[in-house]
Amino acid sequence: MARSKSWFNFDCKAPDNPTIYIYGTIGAYDIGAKDFVKELNGIKAKEATLRMHSPGGNVFEGMTIFNAIEEHPATIKGQVDGMCGSICSVISMACSNLTMAKGSMMMIHNASGVSMGNSKEMRKTADVLDQIDVIQAKAYQAKTGMSLRDLKELMDKETYMNADKAKSLGFCDAVGNQNAIKAEVDFSCLGSVPDEIKALFSEKQVEPATERELEQILRDAGVSNSRAKAAVAAIKGDHRDDETLEGEKLKAYMQTELLKSILSR
Repeated sequence: MARSKSWFNFDCKAPDNPTIYIYGTIGAYDIGAKDFVKELNGIKAKEATLRMHSPGGNVFEGMTIFNAIEEHPATIKGQVDGMCGSICSVISMACSNLTMAKGSMMMIHNASGVSMGNSKEMRKTADVLDQIDVIQAKAYQAKTGMSLRDLKELMDKETYMNADKAKSLGFCDAVGNQNAIKAEVDFSCLGSVPDEIKALFSEKQVEPATERELEQILRDAGVSNSRAKAAVAAIKGDHRDDETLEGEKLKAYMQTELLKSILSR
């Protein structure tokens, strides 16, 4: 029977690499980890992708999912699309490789709960929460290599991390679209600028280029042959045996050289 509402969805249209979505509060709608794990175990592909946008949810349901992902024979890559908070951040640690989209956030904190009763029952709840915090911290430690003490400090503060911060601390492996170039240059003050030069500053992926291709681009932009060769040599630096240049380094130098060429016309 199809569910009208759920916090997860399995998209198996691409059977060789199905996509799993955790979008919502884990454990909501009376749907637990049992339902998730049942569908997860039905995946026979060698690879799968887990996409997440969740504030967290029930810690025990989440830990069950974490263990199921770790034990699954497929290579499950993770992607944070929006928020990856609380127990969802723990789940993300089980992925073989984790990418966070630009603009996404990860939040880690101590476990919380509601308790009623006398002082002994309250202390018992607090002890359980302390144990859960250690379990979560160890999951973070396995991914980041950070000490439990440092992780506990971050959890005590309820730490929010953007993609770059999370990557710097080892919580994720990559930041999505990190090679994209933003159109940050206003060409209106320069008069007529060739479209091929504007394209170098547009929002598109920078593909690595060879020495010859770079020299030709510069010559086409009006740079002299000698200056083009000198520019490429400067970009190449010590990597004189490698004809493929790093995209980001290339972009910075190309912008400088091309703008000089335009302004000197």
